[in-house]
Amino acid sequence: MHASPPDSGATPASSRAAWLERRATHADAAQDAPKERHNWFLYAFLVLLPLQNVQTGYIPNLGGGFNFLNIGFALSLIGAWRCRGTLTHWSSVHGWILAYILYSLLSLYVGYANVQSETEEHFNFLKDSIVAVLLVFIAQMSVSGWSTLKRVILVTLLPLPYMLRVTWNEHASVSRWHYSDALRISGTFSELGANEFAAFCVSMAIVLFAILLSARLSMKWRLALAAGIACMALGVLWTYSRTAYIALLLGIVSVMLLWRGRWKMLLPLFAAALIAPNFIPVSVIERFDSTTIEEGKRDESTEMRFEFWSIAWNNFTEHPLVGSGYHTFHHHEINPRNMDTHNFFMRELTEKGLIGIFITIGMLLSILRACWRTMRDAPPGSLAYALGLGMVGVWLALMLGNCFGDRFTYYPVIGYFWVYLGLTLKARELVDGGERATPAARVGAPRRFALPRQEGAHV
Repeated sequence: MHASPPDSGATPASSRAAWLERRATHADAAQDAPKERHNWFLYAFLVLLPLQNVQTGYIPNLGGGFNFLNIGFALSLIGAWRCRGTLTHWSSVHGWILAYILYSLLSLYVGYANVQSETEEHFNFLKDSIVAVLLVFIAQMSVSGWSTLKRVILVTLLPLPYMLRVTWNEHASVSRWHYSDALRISGTFSELGANEFAAFCVSMAIVLFAILLSARLSMKWRLALAAGIACMALGVLWTYSRTAYIALLLGIVSVMLLWRGRWKMLLPLFAAALIAPNFIPVSVIERFDSTTIEEGKRDESTEMRFEFWSIAWNNFTEHPLVGSGYHTFHHHEINPRNMDTHNFFMRELTEKGLIGIFITIGMLLSILRACWRTMRDAPPGSLAYALGLGMVGVWLALMLGNCFGDRFTYYPVIGYFWVYLGLTLKARELVDGGERATPAARVGAPRRFALPRQEGAHV
């Protein structure tokens, strides 16, 4: 953002010369600033991360740990080191994340002592989950200014049209007027289920909606964000996930209520409330009609959840401090039905005990606080504000979803959440500037992404 030159007719020649000298000095400083480096390995990794069908169907697993996830993460880490980016220091979230990872590793060994059957894959399951968490660090290390931050957002938009195509093909193959469980599809999540795919779509739709709503971006960006939202909204619709429907509504409403220009949305919201019911498929309405928590009238899915939670609570009372260990609840030694708890928080409690649930809740609250502070302190209209706003909405939706299943440990589901958290932390630092930002961010970064457009300013 450059200041306008003084009027030569009303300003002395010395003032104009001083202005030209200041502008030349700023241009030289920007030219001398280190050029922002791009982590191309991370970009490729992120494009493929939610495409589990491509990973399992087209990318060979060479064995011995040489698979898509491990190699992609290792190359992304190397790329992050080459970018010479730094981690932010204004939030306590990093400490909580490290505590969560370290205690999960300890819980893994506790689990080996409590169950003996089929434990060979426990380490790999935990490793895959930790890889997703570590993306919060990779994203920060790969971003040194607004240009690279926007590039990461753009990369996360690239796989969405393909995901819509896969989802549409699956939906068209099973589509019918009335609801049945055969309608539930998992999109590109070939090794997971409809609920997990819906959770990913919910998170992406909310954060993209917040950016579209509150960030002052070009028309090309706004069209790309709108297209991404449409892809994800249809994904949620066709999964028939009741929790996802409510979580998406909660996140979108939260974003609009927290947005500083929320009064502008009153009329569109009222119109949407009148029109939307006419476009909801009958099968979706029937899906909700089958839901009840009244004993004796619950559907099988709801009934089983109550049974699993009861078993999990009993197991917690036997191992209250450290739990029975990571990934142990579904083993027949603990749960005769060999099923998950279908509640992330209940599973953390029964497998990791009081210590583990305290660390998990502490980490989640620190994430909310960091996102809230970014939203609160960033200028309205900036990318930092939009990211903070969107992540608060995603956090609320994620907490609701985790009450009815695991939406937090599968890397295709949660990987982008950690990436956007890293971008939110970095955006707050870039807005603050000062000593914590890199030279490229302080001098060479285009400030139009940090601050809203002002009257009379030249961008």
